Amino acid sequence: MVSDRPSRELALCGLFGAAALVLPFLFHLVHLGSLFLPMYLPLVTLALLVRPAPAAVTAVVTPLLSTALTGMPPFWPPISVLMAIELGVMAALLSALRQRWPRGNVLLILAPVLVLGRLLSVGPVYAAARAMTLPAPFLASVSFLSGWPGVVLMLVAVPGIVRLADGHHAAPLPSRERAHMSPSNPRSAFFDEVALQWDGWHDLPALEAELAAGLAELGVSSGETVVDVGCGTGNLVNALLRVVGEKGHVVALDISPGMLRAARGKNADERVSWHLADAVALPLADGGADRLFYLCVWPHLEVPCQAIDAAWRALRAGGHLHVWHLMNRERVNEVHASGGEAIRRDRLPPAIETAQLLKERGFELTQVVDDERRYLVSAIKRLDR
Repeated sequence: MVSDRPSRELALCGLFGAAALVLPFLFHLVHLGSLFLPMYLPLVTLALLVRPAPAAVTAVVTPLLSTALTGMPPFWPPISVLMAIELGVMAALLSALRQRWPRGNVLLILAPVLVLGRLLSVGPVYAAARAMTLPAPFLASVSFLSGWPGVVLMLVAVPGIVRLADGHHAAPLPSRERAHMSPSNPRSAFFDEVALQWDGWHDLPALEAELAAGLAELGVSSGETVVDVGCGTGNLVNALLRVVGEKGHVVALDISPGMLRAARGKNADERVSWHLADAVALPLADGGADRLFYLCVWPHLEVPCQAIDAAWRALRAGGHLHVWHLMNRERVNEVHASGGEAIRRDRLPPAIETAQLLKERGFELTQVVDDERRYLVSAIKRLDR
């Protein structure tokens, strides 16, 4: 299945790019265009909603396209070129900062970049004025001082627009998929906040290849019913669908509605059932699963023993359980320690401890890996518990 992220970003670039072409015309009708930077408002907003490349490309192309269509801003003096440079740098920086700190205060990201944009306008204007033998210091000063009402407008309007866009990215989950949710979990809110940025933090083609190789090594086969506990944005779900075949089924669950919305947006495959549920209330009949995966989720389980008992109930006799991380344990714990308050103390124990816990609950261990490359504990449901 193909991610909907590029198509969503393309739609946003088209929408906000069109707004950046129309707003200057409307503002100039009332002689406020030079004060309020109307082209900047939608392009700056866009940069906080998409990745750096589409944000920067749209920001560079829009003023040049406006010049070609309307003659404003002019090519000579090279106002449109200078705007394209300024907007492109600002957009790339804003987007990169938002990707790096998705939970950060938008205003704190926005304010310094807008000030930097005003400073960026000085150098090119000064150089262009010198080349045309115009009063360069005067024009550079005017360039820096002009547009500050527009900066204030963006500081007031953009954070609210970004919150609105983030909040309405997708429809809520159907109520029938909420039935297995445990009481409120602070981790749910954390993962809701990072859901839209999650895939942007990963090299998805490389992740896809790594998951495919792992599934082949673990022996996932056609026709299996596989449970993805803590499915996140659905990358493992999509990898599983390529393996389980037309008769297979994937049960995907997560405690975060935002993560589930992102995952559901990647495919509408009827072989997947989506559930807002946690690891201790698996939405399956007894013995209904051939295999359970805990990919990058084990440290977030509040009571691992209860999760293991739930897995035992859901697995058929001889069914497989996999606790899997695609990086080493030390790195996992470093990432969590530097994360939000909700996950800061979520620790991945040594694999031997996880293995012992599974063994004590009746599972038979088949693989224990805890090296510099990955973390994997695999076990099967014994018949003689």
